[in-house]
Amino acid sequence: MIKINKQLKIIKNFKNNSPIYSNLNNINNILNKNENKLLLPIYNGLNNNYNNNNKLLNNKNELFGKNKQQQQQQQRLNYSTHVKEDIGENKKKTVLDIMKKYKDGIPISMVTAYDFTSSMMVDKSGMDMILVGDSLGMVMNGESGTTSVTMDQMVYHCKSVMRGSKRSFVVGDMPFGSYETSTKDAVSNAIRLIKEGGVDAIKLEGGKKQFQNIKAICDTGILVVGHIGLTPQTSTSLGGFKLQGKTEQEALSLLEDAKSLQEAGCFAIVLEMVPHATAMAITKSLSIPTIGIGAGNGTSGQVLVYHDLLGLYSDFVPKFCKQYATLSENIDQSLKNYKNEVESRDFPSPTHSFSMKESELSPFLDKVINSTSNSLFDKSSILSSNKNILNQNKALKQQQQQQEQSPSITSKNTSMNSTTLQPSPQILENEKDKIKTTTTTTTSATIKSINDEIKNNILPNKTTLNGSKRPKIVVIGAGAMGSLFSAKLASKGIADVWMVSAWKEHVECINKNGMKLFNPEGKEENIKGIRATLDGMEVLKDGISPDLALVLVKSNSTKQAGLTAATLVGGNPNAAVLTLQNGIGNREELESIINVDKGLKNHVWQGVTSNGAIVVSPGSVKQTGVGSTFLSSPYLNKQQLLSQFPPPSTREESLALKAFSDILNESGISSDISNDLEGLVWNKVVANAAINPLSAVLGVSNGQLLENEYSKNLMKKIIIEALSVCKAKNITLPYGEDSDEAFKYVADIVLKTSANYSSMLQDILRGQPTEVNSINGVIVKEGEKFDLNVSHNKMIMEMVLSRTKTNPPLRLFN
Repeated sequence: MIKINKQLKIIKNFKNNSPIYSNLNNINNILNKNENKLLLPIYNGLNNNYNNNNKLLNNKNELFGKNKQQQQQQQRLNYSTHVKEDIGENKKKTVLDIMKKYKDGIPISMVTAYDFTSSMMVDKSGMDMILVGDSLGMVMNGESGTTSVTMDQMVYHCKSVMRGSKRSFVVGDMPFGSYETSTKDAVSNAIRLIKEGGVDAIKLEGGKKQFQNIKAICDTGILVVGHIGLTPQTSTSLGGFKLQGKTEQEALSLLEDAKSLQEAGCFAIVLEMVPHATAMAITKSLSIPTIGIGAGNGTSGQVLVYHDLLGLYSDFVPKFCKQYATLSENIDQSLKNYKNEVESRDFPSPTHSFSMKESELSPFLDKVINSTSNSLFDKSSILSSNKNILNQNKALKQQQQQQEQSPSITSKNTSMNSTTLQPSPQILENEKDKIKTTTTTTTSATIKSINDEIKNNILPNKTTLNGSKRPKIVVIGAGAMGSLFSAKLASKGIADVWMVSAWKEHVECINKNGMKLFNPEGKEENIKGIRATLDGMEVLKDGISPDLALVLVKSNSTKQAGLTAATLVGGNPNAAVLTLQNGIGNREELESIINVDKGLKNHVWQGVTSNGAIVVSPGSVKQTGVGSTFLSSPYLNKQQLLSQFPPPSTREESLALKAFSDILNESGISSDISNDLEGLVWNKVVANAAINPLSAVLGVSNGQLLENEYSKNLMKKIIIEALSVCKAKNITLPYGEDSDEAFKYVADIVLKTSANYSSMLQDILRGQPTEVNSINGVIVKEGEKFDLNVSHNKMIMEMVLSRTKTNPPLRLFN
């Protein structure tokens, strides 16, 4: 928490500091003494190039023009904080996410919640922040005010809310009397609310009088939200629940309070019942967000009470509250209906009751008759009602089974090699699993809405250049590379492209407006024809299995992607799965799932690509580097390929691989086939090991690595160690064992992707796990097996892991 609080200060003063210089100051906190000696030359060298690096970053703002709006657009093109597809809408919001929305000028949404159920509903809506307010005293406990709420009650309700919230940023209220008595009490109770209540931040009422208390709390590393204007805990001293800041003097006093709270360390301030103009003036005078309630729409965000906005109270509605529903009327009528149906015995009906086998029921009733003196006991009526329940439940079950049955998969001639598709037993079995690519439950209403939007985005049916029907390709993963390949494949209309992702906003934008693709020069192209979905089973709704599943997810999501791919291609034995992921071991894991666990015959191919891309925003991707893509298959025998008469299976595999390579080339992605799978993969690992972790630790673009002799020397040492591992494993690389040629090869990739920020750096900035273990970690693991020196790879790997595990992500780029 201390580090997060300090991080806010880094962001606050960002414009006065170089991103590279600021980042390098953190290196000494990561390295031990020996590692410091190794990195010190790099530190000094990049420090000397401080001004040049700043010019490089500033020049990016000129690509789309010099006005402010165009600079903001270019900023989004060069840096993305989009939600990773494997986390999707479940990504936990942090204070950095809140500050980013504020700096981007996007209003912050906040609502109260007091228990598990309300928290779960608010969190599910995608709300930015949840406030566990001491207003619970009124809306939950029926008190006339908030002053009676205790710390024990706040801790209890905060715990309940945290159990229901998975993604929203949660703030807990400090109750009256928990911080006014002394600074010691304020700090102690704030710590208790964080430690026991589990919230992300605390809120307390009061202006400059609370300066010392707030500063002391912030100094412990706890995030604080201030609260001025109408402060309910002390409303009696204000003359009741009345508008504040309506005179010149009152407005100036509120402004002083706001500035004092900002200076004390608050990262946000609630403004309650303040005139619109006063709140707007205060907001524009601060460098932290304001959250308004009854303060007009000129604040940085809004907060309302859950019960007020849903209309759970019919007696009183505050002037500043808009009721988005009138649930009190629905609840009232529903309860009356229930009471009436109970009294009329309409509830429970047979469909809400359980039956009993007659063979068990009849002897039971006989024993009851023998043991009772009630002459009105009617065995036949009980047996009749039981039979009625049994019959109705049976009919209901049959109806549900009919609704759940999927349409059979029909045969259509759509495969790349023009073979007829037949549903395999595996796909019919796998249908039962209903494997989805989402890591969270998606409502049927959401999927229906998305599917309706898909219909508006489908291009007229086209054929390939040779006249055959275009192949069906599904891209699993909608990150930067998944989005780039989807857009490229769909751009020429030569393939039927589906994209499966858990990123709801991205999917909705693509289905509604198409994919915006920016080329490296910044030119925009709107790509239609991508069918994006949250539910992988939607791909099979037309009864046609894909011809190819292209896997483009992070290594830690390979298993889930493999399960999805198995479900989608299982009905087409001629279909293949292709992975273009970074690192070692992804293809093997996919094969284990598809061929071993699921028992399918589909081949798993592997390839590498040196293209670069970033997701700009939901529905938009920018290609930041143009490179080559190489494809290979473990089923291709190099010796058989070179023979005059290769076996049919080898020829078919080669033709199928070439078919997809041709599709990539026609789509604008330079592609070729390699017969050396192991060399192909390790060649990419060498390049990734030298570029990605170093750019991630230094916080620079790929191109900036070549601007300094010290960073270049470290790249060379990483490459030399990787080459020694390849030599020990008898792996042949394109440049052989020559380290100078290897560096030239890597440097060429760096130049082609000079404007790109590596995926490893982007992962660190988002606070997400990186792929360093499957890149440098593999070099270290294999090197230690052969007792080789891999110290530089181990050092850079540990630095990345240290940044990932212990340091909050830094916003390095303007």
